[in-house]
Amino acid sequence: MTEPCHINAQRHFVHLGHGRVSVLEWPNAGPTALLCHGITSSAVTLWRLGADLAAEGWRVIAIDMPGHGQSDLSPAYDIDTVANIVGDLIQTLGLSDIALIGHSWGGATTLALLSGDHPARATVRRAVLVDPLIRQEAAVAPSWLPQFSRGVGEPPEVTLPMLRETNPDWHPCDYYWKAQALVECRYEQVAGLFLMPEDWTLAPRIGRVRAPLLILLAEPEYTIVPPEVQAELQAAAPPGLVQMQLIPGTNHNMLRGPGYGPTYAAIRAFLAAPSL
Repeated sequence: MTEPCHINAQRHFVHLGHGRVSVLEWPNAGPTALLCHGITSSAVTLWRLGADLAAEGWRVIAIDMPGHGQSDLSPAYDIDTVANIVGDLIQTLGLSDIALIGHSWGGATTLALLSGDHPARATVRRAVLVDPLIRQEAAVAPSWLPQFSRGVGEPPEVTLPMLRETNPDWHPCDYYWKAQALVECRYEQVAGLFLMPEDWTLAPRIGRVRAPLLILLAEPEYTIVPPEVQAELQAAAPPGLVQMQLIPGTNHNMLRGPGYGPTYAAIRAFLAAPSL
């Protein structure tokens, strides 16, 4: 397969206590935005968000999350372990005053870091959760595994027709980079998320957030944040610190296809706003 898409970013490898983490960086002299992708994606699938933020002057670092892209598996699969890896990366790179943006599983990781005990949480000046995974029920999540693991480890010749069929309105480079991400994704990391033996939820922990936070939601029929969880988040959120915004015309893949434009506009406006 020829490469129709190009990413103008530099790849770096960072060695942490658990193993190697791979990142893509769009270098700039401005403030840092750290991007965390969702399950079965990778840093390259954030090609559009990374390039657009860089064009606005941000130094952008997109992480290959554990077990994805060229990063090693995490030693455990719970959200706090993954969040602590991101925290270790922030400290190792010496980052400060960052904007942290996470989609789906990456959104859960972002919220876990913001509400956890890792000292790197103090480096986040504001954060965005894009249709985040907030809770998981052990009795239900295993039934999602076949859907989310479809195409994992398979070559683009297998996955591209599937991606085009199920997502007919994506940008051509969305197909290309998602297919590349699926090649590199490790089934163990995906299964580790959906086969967690106990229920978990991050909703009550939003009360521990100390940085301005924007939660972006897809249309009600597509979002993975059900109404009762939205209500719980709103009830537990620190007053005046958390915003929740529905982006019309979007599904869970808010950073791909036609939903990307309004989603990016909301992210851009939030990041440019004066501190709350």
